[in-house]
Amino acid sequence: MAFGRNGPRPAAAPRALGVLLGLAAVAGVGSAAAEGTEGTAGRFATGVVDGNATAGGRTAYGELLLREATARGVPPALAEAVAFVESGYDAGAVGTVGELGLMQVRPATAAMLGHRGPAAELLDPATNIRFGVAYLARAWNLAGGDVCRALAKYRAGHGEERMTPRSVDYCRRAHDRLAAMGSPLAAVAATAGPGIPRTSASKPRSAPTAVTLLANRFWAAHVARVRAVESRTARIMGGG
Repeated sequence: MAFGRNGPRPAAAPRALGVLLGLAAVAGVGSAAAEGTEGTAGRFATGVVDGNATAGGRTAYGELLLREATARGVPPALAEAVAFVESGYDAGAVGTVGELGLMQVRPATAAMLGHRGPAAELLDPATNIRFGVAYLARAWNLAGGDVCRALAKYRAGHGEERMTPRSVDYCRRAHDRLAAMGSPLAAVAATAGPGIPRTSASKPRSAPTAVTLLANRFWAAHVARVRAVESRTARIMGGG
């Protein structure tokens, strides 16, 4: 999770001692001023994670994810899928611009959510999950329970309203993980979020959502008001 991100994310970085010793510098990366550029999620989602290699991690952190997600009203399977996509359940993962731990939480983001300790504390699984799920819960609420939109807001910031190619890819990978877990959310993630390519060209396009219809209606009303003002202005300027 980060307040700013540019470019595709590489595979998870090794947990080198030198990187951990530099965490004091990391704490200054990712200010709130960068929010909206891109970024709340980690750096490792473009890497291919071996499901067999992460089975132990899922078992170790599943209870923490379940407890925190349940307390915050987030589907536990969604929180678990985010942890998988972000780090492959690697509690010591360190991103390229300062994202830390299982859910790739930036120190600045954690501070915004109330964390007052050193950045290194975010490598503690319980601490990381607490702040990561807190951010995910806000994204989930802002997205109105739309799986892919919530993931986009976690990945690219709470203000994100677009499904960019990166967010589409992020949602697709989360869907794959949800499907592997046998979660019913996989069916929702497969169709949620505009811009996600369908697997078959024969499938019909989904009907516009209520939110889309309402937005279109407001826009039409706005255009009508603008045209009315322009018409009155033209009459006044023309002496009519």
